[in-house]
Amino acid sequence: MATLGDLDRRWIFLAMGLLVVGMYAAGVKADLPSSPYVDSFYRTVEELPPRSIVLLSADFDPASAAELLPMYTGVIHHLLARKLRIVNTATWPAAPPYIRQEFARIAPLYGAVYGEDWVELGFKPGDDVAMGIIAQSLQNAFPTESRDGRSYADVPLLREVGAGMQGIDLLVTMSAGYPGILEWIAQVGGRYDVPIVCGTTAVQTPDIFAFYPRQVRGFLGAATGATQYLQLVDEVTTDAGVTAIKEENQRRMQVQSWGHVLIIGLIVLGNVIYFRGKRAPR
Repeated sequence: MATLGDLDRRWIFLAMGLLVVGMYAAGVKADLPSSPYVDSFYRTVEELPPRSIVLLSADFDPASAAELLPMYTGVIHHLLARKLRIVNTATWPAAPPYIRQEFARIAPLYGAVYGEDWVELGFKPGDDVAMGIIAQSLQNAFPTESRDGRSYADVPLLREVGAGMQGIDLLVTMSAGYPGILEWIAQVGGRYDVPIVCGTTAVQTPDIFAFYPRQVRGFLGAATGATQYLQLVDEVTTDAGVTAIKEENQRRMQVQSWGHVLIIGLIVLGNVIYFRGKRAPR
Protein backbone atom coordinates (compact mmCIF):
# COMPACT_ATOMS: atom_id res chain seq x y z
CA MET A 1 0.00 0.00 0.00
CA ALA A 2 2.84 2.36 0.70
CA THR A 3 4.10 1.78 -2.83
CA LEU A 4 0.69 2.61 -4.28
CA GLY A 5 0.51 5.70 -2.12
CA ASP A 6 3.70 6.98 -3.73
CA LEU A 7 2.50 6.23 -7.26
CA ASP A 8 3.21 9.02 -9.74
CA ARG A 9 -0.15 10.49 -10.81
CA ARG A 10 0.99 10.48 -14.42
CA TRP A 11 0.41 6.72 -14.45
CA ILE A 12 -3.24 7.41 -13.66
CA PHE A 13 -3.49 9.83 -16.59
CA LEU A 14 -1.84 7.24 -18.82
CA ALA A 15 -4.29 4.54 -17.71
CA MET A 16 -7.25 6.81 -18.47
CA GLY A 17 -5.80 7.75 -21.85
CA LEU A 18 -5.20 4.13 -22.83
CA LEU A 19 -8.70 3.15 -21.74
CA VAL A 20 -10.39 5.93 -23.70
CA VAL A 21 -8.31 5.55 -26.86
CA GLY A 22 -8.42 1.75 -26.75
CA MET A 23 -12.17 1.46 -26.32
CA TYR A 24 -12.92 4.13 -28.89
CA ALA A 25 -10.59 2.52 -31.43
CA ALA A 26 -12.18 -0.87 -30.77
CA GLY A 27 -15.59 0.61 -31.54
CA VAL A 28 -17.30 -0.85 -28.49
CA LYS A 29 -20.99 0.10 -28.53
CA ALA A 30 -24.27 -1.07 -27.06
CA ASP A 31 -27.91 0.03 -26.90
CA LEU A 32 -28.85 2.10 -23.88
CA PRO A 33 -32.13 1.48 -22.05
CA SER A 34 -34.46 4.37 -22.74
CA SER A 35 -35.76 6.70 -20.01
CA PRO A 36 -39.35 7.91 -19.43
CA TYR A 37 -38.29 11.47 -20.35
CA VAL A 38 -36.91 10.40 -23.71
CA ASP A 39 -39.87 8.11 -24.39
CA SER A 40 -42.23 11.01 -23.66
CA PHE A 41 -40.30 13.31 -26.03
CA TYR A 42 -40.48 10.69 -28.77
CA ARG A 43 -44.16 9.94 -28.13
CA THR A 44 -45.09 13.64 -28.22
CA VAL A 45 -43.69 13.88 -31.75
CA GLU A 46 -45.24 10.58 -32.82
CA GLU A 47 -48.72 11.66 -31.70
CA LEU A 48 -48.77 14.79 -33.87
CA PRO A 49 -50.99 14.45 -36.95
CA PRO A 50 -49.20 14.64 -40.32
CA ARG A 51 -48.70 18.19 -41.67
CA SER A 52 -48.64 19.63 -38.15
CA ILE A 53 -46.31 22.62 -37.76
CA VAL A 54 -43.38 22.49 -35.34
CA LEU A 55 -41.37 25.51 -34.22
CA LEU A 56 -37.78 24.24 -33.91
CA SER A 57 -35.39 26.59 -32.13
CA ALA A 58 -31.61 26.11 -32.21
CA ASP A 59 -30.45 27.67 -28.94
CA PHE A 60 -26.83 26.51 -28.85
CA ASP A 61 -23.37 27.20 -30.23
CA PRO A 62 -20.21 25.21 -31.11
CA ALA A 63 -19.25 24.83 -27.44
CA SER A 64 -22.30 22.63 -26.81
CA ALA A 65 -22.62 21.07 -30.26
CA ALA A 66 -21.08 17.76 -29.13
CA GLU A 67 -24.10 17.20 -26.87
CA LEU A 68 -26.89 18.99 -28.76
CA LEU A 69 -26.12 18.64 -32.47
CA PRO A 70 -26.76 14.84 -32.59
CA MET A 71 -30.19 15.30 -31.02
CA TYR A 72 -30.90 18.31 -33.26
CA THR A 73 -30.08 16.19 -36.29
CA GLY A 74 -32.22 13.35 -34.96
CA VAL A 75 -35.17 15.69 -34.44
CA ILE A 76 -35.01 16.92 -38.05
CA HIS A 77 -35.00 13.33 -39.32
CA HIS A 78 -37.86 12.40 -37.01
CA LEU A 79 -40.06 15.37 -37.94
CA LEU A 80 -39.56 15.06 -41.68
CA ALA A 81 -40.00 11.28 -41.62
CA ARG A 82 -43.39 11.85 -39.95
CA LYS A 83 -44.37 14.41 -42.64
CA LEU A 84 -44.41 17.24 -40.11
CA ARG A 85 -43.60 20.78 -41.20
CA ILE A 86 -40.85 22.79 -39.54
CA VAL A 87 -40.37 26.49 -38.85
CA ASN A 88 -36.75 27.09 -37.84
CA THR A 89 -35.47 29.88 -35.67
CA ALA A 90 -32.51 30.58 -33.39
CA THR A 91 -31.85 32.80 -30.38
CA TRP A 92 -28.10 32.13 -30.38
CA PRO A 93 -26.10 33.90 -33.12
CA ALA A 94 -23.84 30.92 -33.85
CA ALA A 95 -26.74 28.52 -34.48
CA PRO A 96 -27.90 29.43 -38.05
CA PRO A 97 -24.95 27.70 -39.76
CA TYR A 98 -26.02 24.44 -38.11
CA ILE A 99 -29.58 24.96 -39.34
CA ARG A 100 -28.45 25.47 -42.94
CA GLN A 101 -25.95 22.63 -42.87
CA GLU A 102 -28.32 20.03 -41.42
CA PHE A 103 -31.34 20.92 -43.55
CA ALA A 104 -29.31 21.12 -46.75
CA ARG A 105 -28.25 17.54 -46.09
CA ILE A 106 -31.41 16.03 -44.59
CA ALA A 107 -34.38 17.73 -46.30
CA PRO A 108 -33.71 16.21 -49.78
CA LEU A 109 -33.77 12.72 -48.25
CA TYR A 110 -37.45 13.16 -47.45
CA GLY A 111 -38.42 15.23 -50.47
CA ALA A 112 -39.10 18.24 -48.22
CA VAL A 113 -39.75 21.42 -50.20
CA TYR A 114 -38.47 24.71 -48.85
CA GLY A 115 -41.27 27.14 -48.08
CA GLU A 116 -43.88 24.38 -47.95
CA ASP A 117 -42.42 21.71 -45.66
CA TRP A 118 -39.78 23.76 -43.85
CA VAL A 119 -38.56 27.33 -43.62
CA GLU A 120 -35.59 29.07 -42.04
CA LEU A 121 -36.26 32.34 -40.22
CA GLY A 122 -32.76 32.79 -38.83
CA PHE A 123 -31.41 34.45 -35.69
CA LYS A 124 -33.48 36.80 -33.54
CA PRO A 125 -31.42 38.91 -31.08
CA GLY A 126 -32.83 39.90 -27.73
CA ASP A 127 -32.63 36.71 -25.63
CA ASP A 128 -35.84 36.09 -23.64
CA VAL A 129 -37.35 39.36 -24.92
CA ALA A 130 -36.91 38.02 -28.46
CA MET A 131 -38.69 34.83 -27.45
CA GLY A 132 -41.63 36.86 -26.22
CA ILE A 133 -41.78 38.77 -29.51
CA ILE A 134 -41.63 35.50 -31.49
CA ALA A 135 -44.48 34.06 -29.44
CA GLN A 136 -46.64 37.20 -29.75
CA SER A 137 -46.23 37.51 -33.50
CA LEU A 138 -43.91 35.43 -35.63
CA GLN A 139 -44.50 37.82 -38.52
CA ASN A 140 -43.45 40.88 -36.50
CA ALA A 141 -40.37 39.04 -35.26
CA PHE A 142 -39.39 37.88 -38.76
CA PRO A 143 -40.94 40.07 -41.51
CA THR A 144 -38.83 38.11 -44.02
CA GLU A 145 -37.35 34.62 -44.01
CA SER A 146 -33.57 34.43 -44.00
CA ARG A 147 -32.77 32.07 -46.86
CA ASP A 148 -34.30 33.88 -49.85
CA GLY A 149 -35.38 37.12 -48.24
CA ARG A 150 -39.01 36.57 -49.20
CA SER A 151 -41.63 38.40 -47.18
CA TYR A 152 -43.55 36.48 -44.54
CA ALA A 153 -46.77 36.51 -46.59
CA ASP A 154 -44.99 35.06 -49.65
CA VAL A 155 -44.02 31.81 -47.88
CA PRO A 156 -46.87 29.24 -48.01
CA LEU A 157 -45.93 27.56 -44.72
CA LEU A 158 -45.77 30.85 -42.82
CA ARG A 159 -49.21 31.92 -44.00
CA GLU A 160 -50.61 29.21 -41.73
CA VAL A 161 -48.91 30.62 -38.62
CA GLY A 162 -50.61 33.54 -36.91
CA ALA A 163 -50.09 35.69 -33.84
CA GLY A 164 -49.99 34.15 -30.39
CA MET A 165 -48.45 30.88 -31.65
CA GLN A 166 -51.59 30.11 -33.67
CA GLY A 167 -50.89 27.24 -36.03
CA ILE A 168 -47.89 25.99 -34.03
CA ASP A 169 -48.58 22.48 -32.71
CA LEU A 170 -45.29 21.89 -30.87
CA LEU A 171 -42.23 23.85 -29.74
CA VAL A 172 -38.88 22.03 -29.77
CA THR A 173 -35.73 23.67 -28.47
CA MET A 174 -32.16 22.43 -28.27
CA SER A 175 -31.02 24.44 -25.26
CA ALA A 176 -27.47 25.13 -24.09
CA GLY A 177 -28.28 27.70 -21.40
CA TYR A 178 -29.50 31.29 -21.49
CA PRO A 179 -31.61 31.95 -23.44
CA GLY A 180 -33.07 28.49 -23.76
CA ILE A 181 -35.70 26.13 -22.46
CA LEU A 182 -36.34 27.97 -19.17
CA GLU A 183 -37.03 31.21 -21.04
CA TRP A 184 -39.22 29.42 -23.61
CA ILE A 185 -41.26 27.99 -20.73
CA ALA A 186 -41.75 31.48 -19.31
CA GLN A 187 -42.53 33.15 -22.64
CA VAL A 188 -44.58 30.41 -24.32
CA GLY A 189 -45.50 27.68 -21.83
CA GLY A 190 -47.09 30.08 -19.39
CA ARG A 191 -49.01 32.09 -22.01
CA TYR A 192 -50.03 29.85 -24.90
CA ASP A 193 -51.45 26.37 -25.18
CA VAL A 194 -48.46 24.92 -27.03
CA PRO A 195 -46.70 21.74 -25.82
CA ILE A 196 -42.93 21.99 -25.36
CA VAL A 197 -40.16 19.40 -25.55
CA CYS A 198 -36.44 20.06 -25.38
CA GLY A 199 -32.90 18.78 -25.53
CA THR A 200 -30.44 20.09 -22.94
CA THR A 201 -26.80 19.96 -21.96
CA ALA A 202 -25.71 17.96 -18.91
CA VAL A 203 -25.35 21.17 -16.90
CA GLN A 204 -28.91 22.33 -17.60
CA THR A 205 -30.69 18.97 -17.43
CA PRO A 206 -31.23 18.94 -13.62
CA ASP A 207 -33.25 22.17 -13.92
CA ILE A 208 -35.79 20.51 -16.21
CA PHE A 209 -37.01 17.80 -13.85
CA ALA A 210 -39.15 20.33 -11.95
CA PHE A 211 -41.04 21.20 -15.16
CA TYR A 212 -41.68 17.63 -16.35
CA PRO A 213 -44.28 16.53 -17.43
CA ARG A 214 -46.57 19.59 -17.36
CA GLN A 215 -44.57 22.52 -18.75
CA VAL A 216 -42.15 20.20 -20.59
CA ARG A 217 -43.70 17.07 -22.11
CA GLY A 218 -40.36 15.33 -22.51
CA PHE A 219 -36.65 16.07 -22.72
CA LEU A 220 -33.34 14.67 -23.92
CA GLY A 221 -30.67 15.04 -21.27
CA ALA A 222 -27.16 15.50 -22.68
CA ALA A 223 -25.34 12.77 -24.61
CA THR A 224 -27.22 9.99 -22.81
CA GLY A 225 -30.62 11.37 -23.84
CA ALA A 226 -29.38 12.01 -27.37
CA THR A 227 -28.24 8.40 -27.72
CA GLN A 228 -31.50 7.00 -26.35
CA TYR A 229 -33.50 9.21 -28.71
CA LEU A 230 -31.40 8.34 -31.75
CA GLN A 231 -32.00 4.65 -31.04
CA LEU A 232 -35.73 5.29 -31.30
CA VAL A 233 -35.47 7.52 -34.37
CA ASP A 234 -33.27 4.98 -36.14
CA GLU A 235 -36.18 2.54 -36.08
CA VAL A 236 -38.54 4.87 -37.99
CA THR A 237 -36.14 6.32 -40.58
CA THR A 238 -34.40 4.70 -43.51
CA ASP A 239 -31.40 7.02 -43.81
CA ALA A 240 -28.07 5.43 -42.92
CA GLY A 241 -26.90 8.75 -41.51
CA VAL A 242 -29.10 8.31 -38.43
CA THR A 243 -27.58 4.89 -37.79
CA ALA A 244 -24.06 6.30 -38.09
CA ILE A 245 -24.78 9.12 -35.61
CA LYS A 246 -26.47 6.69 -33.23
CA GLU A 247 -23.54 4.29 -33.26
CA GLU A 248 -21.05 7.13 -32.80
CA ASN A 249 -22.95 8.28 -29.72
CA GLN A 250 -23.15 4.72 -28.43
CA ARG A 251 -19.36 4.42 -28.67
CA ARG A 252 -18.92 7.70 -26.81
CA MET A 253 -21.27 6.58 -24.06
CA GLN A 254 -19.43 3.29 -23.60
CA VAL A 255 -16.10 5.10 -23.34
CA GLN A 256 -17.59 7.59 -20.89
CA SER A 257 -19.13 4.83 -18.75
CA TRP A 258 -15.89 2.86 -18.42
CA GLY A 259 -13.98 6.07 -17.76
CA HIS A 260 -16.34 6.70 -14.85
CA VAL A 261 -15.79 3.15 -13.61
CA LEU A 262 -12.02 3.73 -13.60
CA ILE A 263 -12.41 7.02 -11.72
CA ILE A 264 -14.67 5.42 -9.10
CA GLY A 265 -12.22 2.55 -8.69
CA LEU A 266 -9.35 4.99 -8.17
CA ILE A 267 -11.37 6.94 -5.59
CA VAL A 268 -12.09 3.74 -3.64
CA LEU A 269 -8.45 2.66 -3.88
CA GLY A 270 -7.26 6.08 -2.74
CA ASN A 271 -9.49 5.95 0.32
CA VAL A 272 -8.29 2.45 1.20
CA ILE A 273 -4.67 3.62 0.99
CA TYR A 274 -5.43 6.69 3.09
CA PHE A 275 -7.21 4.88 5.93
CA ARG A 276 -4.71 2.01 6.03
CA GLY A 277 -1.93 4.55 6.19
CA LYS A 278 -3.53 6.20 9.22
CA ARG A 279 -3.67 2.85 11.07
CA ALA A 280 -0.07 1.91 10.32
CA PRO A 281 2.35 2.36 13.28
CA ARG A 282 4.53 5.42 13.06
